[in-house]
Amino acid sequence: MNWDLVLNIAFDVLTYGIFIYSTLLLLSYLAIAIFSIGETRKYIHKNSFTDYRILASSTHAPSVSILAPAYNEGMTIVENIRSLLSIYYVNLEVIVINDGSKDDCLQKMIQAYDLEKIDYFVDYKIQTKEVRGVYKSRNPIYHKLLVVDKVNGGKADALNVGINISSNKYLVCIDVDCILEQDALLKMVKPFLEQTDERVIASGGVVRIANSCIVEDGRLVKVKLAEDYLPRMQILEYIRAFILGRMAWSRLNGLMLISGAFGAFDKEIAIKCGGYDHNTVGEDMELVVRMRRYMEERNEKYRVTYIPDPLCWTEAPNSFNILGRQRNRWTRGTIETLKFHKKMFFNPKYGLLGMLSYPYWFFFEMCAPVIEFFGFVCFFLFAAFGMLDWGFFFAYLLFIVSFGYLYSAFAILMEVITYHQYKRRIDILILLLTALTEPFYFHPFVVWSAIKGYIDYIRKKKSWGEMTRQGFAKKTADTPQPIAVAEEVVPVVEAAPVVEVVPEPIPVVTEEAPVKISWYRRKVVPVLNQIPDVLFQSFRYYLGHILALLLLFIIARGIEIGLDYKEHGEPEFFKQVILYGLAKDVAFISALTIWCFVPFTLIYVFSKKAAHISFIILGSLAVLIQLALSQYFIQSFVPLGADLWTYSWEDIQQTVGASAGLSLITIIGLVAVGALSIFVLIKLPKRLQANDGIAVFFILMVITAGIRDLNTVTADLQPGREYSNNLSLNKSYYFYSSSFNRFFPKELEEDIYRDDYQSDNIFADAEIDEKNYPFLHKTDSTKNVLANFFSKEDSMPPNIVIVMVEGLGRAFSNQNAYLGSFTPFLDSLSDNSLYWENFLSTGGRTFTVLPSLLASLPFASNGFNELDDQMPAHLSIANLLRYNNYRTSFFYGGDAEFDNMRVFLKKTGVENIYDETSFSAAKYQRLPISPSGVSWGYDDASLFNYMLSKTRDDSTRPHLSIVLTVSTHSSFIINNQEEYINLFEKRMGELKFSAQQKENYRNYEKQYASILYADQSIKNFISAYSKRKDFTRTVFIITGDHRMPEIPMSTKLDRYHVPLIVYSPMLKKPEKFSSISSHFDIAPTLTAWLKYSYGLTIPDINAWLGTGIDTSKKFRNNHSIPLKQTKPELNDFVRGSYMLSGDNLFKISSNMDLEPDPTNNMKFQMKSFFNDFKRKNLQFTQEKKLVPDSLIQKYTRY
Repeated sequence: MNWDLVLNIAFDVLTYGIFIYSTLLLLSYLAIAIFSIGETRKYIHKNSFTDYRILASSTHAPSVSILAPAYNEGMTIVENIRSLLSIYYVNLEVIVINDGSKDDCLQKMIQAYDLEKIDYFVDYKIQTKEVRGVYKSRNPIYHKLLVVDKVNGGKADALNVGINISSNKYLVCIDVDCILEQDALLKMVKPFLEQTDERVIASGGVVRIANSCIVEDGRLVKVKLAEDYLPRMQILEYIRAFILGRMAWSRLNGLMLISGAFGAFDKEIAIKCGGYDHNTVGEDMELVVRMRRYMEERNEKYRVTYIPDPLCWTEAPNSFNILGRQRNRWTRGTIETLKFHKKMFFNPKYGLLGMLSYPYWFFFEMCAPVIEFFGFVCFFLFAAFGMLDWGFFFAYLLFIVSFGYLYSAFAILMEVITYHQYKRRIDILILLLTALTEPFYFHPFVVWSAIKGYIDYIRKKKSWGEMTRQGFAKKTADTPQPIAVAEEVVPVVEAAPVVEVVPEPIPVVTEEAPVKISWYRRKVVPVLNQIPDVLFQSFRYYLGHILALLLLFIIARGIEIGLDYKEHGEPEFFKQVILYGLAKDVAFISALTIWCFVPFTLIYVFSKKAAHISFIILGSLAVLIQLALSQYFIQSFVPLGADLWTYSWEDIQQTVGASAGLSLITIIGLVAVGALSIFVLIKLPKRLQANDGIAVFFILMVITAGIRDLNTVTADLQPGREYSNNLSLNKSYYFYSSSFNRFFPKELEEDIYRDDYQSDNIFADAEIDEKNYPFLHKTDSTKNVLANFFSKEDSMPPNIVIVMVEGLGRAFSNQNAYLGSFTPFLDSLSDNSLYWENFLSTGGRTFTVLPSLLASLPFASNGFNELDDQMPAHLSIANLLRYNNYRTSFFYGGDAEFDNMRVFLKKTGVENIYDETSFSAAKYQRLPISPSGVSWGYDDASLFNYMLSKTRDDSTRPHLSIVLTVSTHSSFIINNQEEYINLFEKRMGELKFSAQQKENYRNYEKQYASILYADQSIKNFISAYSKRKDFTRTVFIITGDHRMPEIPMSTKLDRYHVPLIVYSPMLKKPEKFSSISSHFDIAPTLTAWLKYSYGLTIPDINAWLGTGIDTSKKFRNNHSIPLKQTKPELNDFVRGSYMLSGDNLFKISSNMDLEPDPTNNMKFQMKSFFNDFKRKNLQFTQEKKLVPDSLIQKYTRY
């Protein structure tokens, strides 16, 4: 059997089935809601001029018997009866049925209402338990009251006794603790008076929640919104059910439920149907269905009506335990009722009842909790095991949640428009806010209670459960405390018959030798037996803490999004950033749940309090770290990873200080969040203690999350732009995981026997001694591609000036820059130069530019410079040109100790190293000091002027001058900043930006101003240099060290996309190239040109990673280019027209944009190529061998 096919079919059936079911359910809700509102408005208009006082005083008003069963209601019974007797209605009797109460309920009624036992004939039209007595009041004021005392038999039996006792035509059955509006009966009996050819057999009214309302002398005097969450949530639920549901079914004559708390019935039909059924816990619904079935089977016309006015007020459960038992019972009652009357299911004989009402209840009421529960579990598991896209899962979940909220909001709006029971605006706002929490807190509990109802039904459980009555009256010191009583009425439990038992003979006991129990069984086995219970109890306690921590991380996410929005405006794909960010936070907390459970349990075993305190400390610290990492990202636009461990403390101080430092507001904010975290972790876990069922559910979720690794799954949730992708990251997970991978790197594994396995054999034909020198290869085949573009006047080699501009990216430079070009001079210069528009840096920060550009060197583990004094000897542009009589100099406005640049420059053969320590403070201008008191060094104008002063116009000895700028580094504070901000505004106008674009760009005005400043500085430098005699034999190579990350990036490749401009008066003509090359290719290309065109002595072998710049004008890539974004990370690789980033494969388009490759056909090959480089890089890191010593000794003799 093809199990994959079976699994796919099952998956399709489940997913499409659940989707179709939920669509039909939501559409039915909408249709019923709209219909209900229309009918409610008609009812209000029709009855707006009805004077019910006439009906109340009329002797022709229908006679009504109120039936109120009571069991152990001694605490509130007197007030409840007073409420019923206060109803103004002429033809009325109030029958209170004491169902064998075990408290002082009967005695209180006798005493309060002066009752005496009377002789009363009970006509047992419906068989019930024995009636022990009937009581009436001696006081004529209470002549409407009749109290019946009977043997306990349950609510159904008590109501049946009331039916037998009653003498009036219509029955109104209520819960004794309910409070009726004064005109409730008048409105309830009106449909019975209006009946014509259709007999009204039952009528229901709206039931509302009375918790927190003011009740005096049995009357509701002021409606107030419940103060506690659970009753308030049920208020919303009742509003939704009654306003947006019942009226539509009443109009269609399809009502199957009249609330047991308040319903009116035709006594004759009720008796003919046999009264209430003892065999179900949903007796109210079952009686309505049976009465309808009775009328349908006799083809008699009838109606079941509904009154949309708020008529009855009841006390709602105020604890999850009681609420859970109530919903459990409702579910069992629904199942039992539908099972008893399954004959009607899609039976045309029963008309609308069989063809619409019954199927609706079956599919959308009875089955809904099961389908919702298992649907969510299935969808979650499908997504966890990679069968379903997480994006679809969360989008679908968000749609369902949004629909639920909007549906609730619509119900609240209709309540305000129609009956407006809650007058204060704050109450409406609270209800709306309460509705926001329902999908995540209340509704899952209700669904779970329904599932437990199914389980109890299967187990044939019949009990009702218990409920604690709080009562409506205000408590005083003398007020007795509530006692646990049945929620409605406790079913009778029959006493077992007395049976005489003959005792069996007493066996003779013989003495036996004591059995010796081993130490293992005495000591170890009991402990082992306790482990599962200890682990479970620990997890229950731990779960409350984890949920509190999740809440704090969600708050931290909100703070991060808010601060980013404040600093940089709304990011692209804002909604996806929020949604995916929350998903990644949940994934991180799920991983944290697994990682931290064992240490938490070990502490818990010794001390529960110590475990609690430890979690408070570490949890608060985790939240602060999360916010600190978020702050770093907001300032640097790059998430902090393991690169933290690769910088010296001095480097960190310089970087952070120059960027922004720690402001007082930041410190105050962190302290406030720390205090909030401690408060939440102290208070909230106690309120989030899970019961056994919820704990088991979370255990299953955690196990599933551990098996699938939700962090890996959610890693694929990418909003679409690099900055938005990074913003959605959980910064803690990124930091911890990258740090772990740095200290515990994964071994490279490769299936070399796969058919499509390939190693990166770009040097295979030229490799010399791979075993000892992994990168050593012949370079004599490197093409002299520059010769065709340069004229040669004499044999004197040209001066080489290499300008590496900090942060210069193609995104904002030159033609077709997607952010618009902010380098007008470089744009014009490229028009007179050799210009590569698709050039790549090799790193995401400055640490790679010198080794890659000057020497085409591998990265080692954390960047070549990090090898420090252990850097192996190597060949580079600097030492090779110095060997060929070039003067070599390096110019930098900052500190050359940063990133170990000075050590590398000395190793690579640079004669003169000029940094900020070389400048004269009186002659040159430093960059302004940042708010934290740090300056990166001297500005670009000073740097270029200093360089011009130090390079001589020497016709006998050429020079290699390497310049690294610094003004475009964060914090982007430059001299004459206002001038360049004005230039920035002018430039936006020249680029014809819209008003909205300008507003967005102003979030980064300092960055763009610094770019314009650098561009102007280069312009002034070229202009000044052009006045020198050696200008005509100088070649300028201008590129960026990496793309500035402080302006949001679009893709992973954008971080490395920089321009390359080769400008010289020696050029024959300008050219533009669209092929891809990188910094690795500059050293091979430049040395090949000087070797073959000017006769410089250059070795035929080297360890360069580059193979030479490609001068193809069309878009292509002939190179394999590893890319290192940060010091510890080596995750990106470009080869051909593909980029591999982590585990994601992208296709590179001609504009250097990335599109995910849906086929992934090249992924294994790309990984093979990349892993081959990683192996060589690892070998080099361990052995530190690049070229033989003989080459070093020859070419480093200056």
